[in-house]
Amino acid sequence: MTPIGDDPHKARSNLPPLPRQVQDYLGQKLRAQLYEMAPKPKYLGDPAIPQEFDALIEKIERREQATRSEQVARIAQQAVEEALKGLLDASRVTLSKS
Repeated sequence: MTPIGDDPHKARSNLPPLPRQVQDYLGQKLRAQLYEMAPKPKYLGDPAIPQEFDALIEKIERREQATRSEQVARIAQQAVEEALKGLLDASRVTLSKS
């Protein structure tokens, strides 16, 4: 790439070629465009996650749901057993008094 103008060092300068106000304006427009084109989060607080992770996230959610269902079933079974045990104990006390 050949420098433009007489001084070759000026083309390689770190000084920005555009005024600061123009840079800020263009930066705002680019960020707005990026925000509009970026994938949207699935829920509030969720960063935009690449689609490649969707299958893995669904697998994790299914596993957690299965674990939760097993825990609920176990707790429910224990509650029923305790309730039936209480009924049996109460009926034995009633039968023994008769």
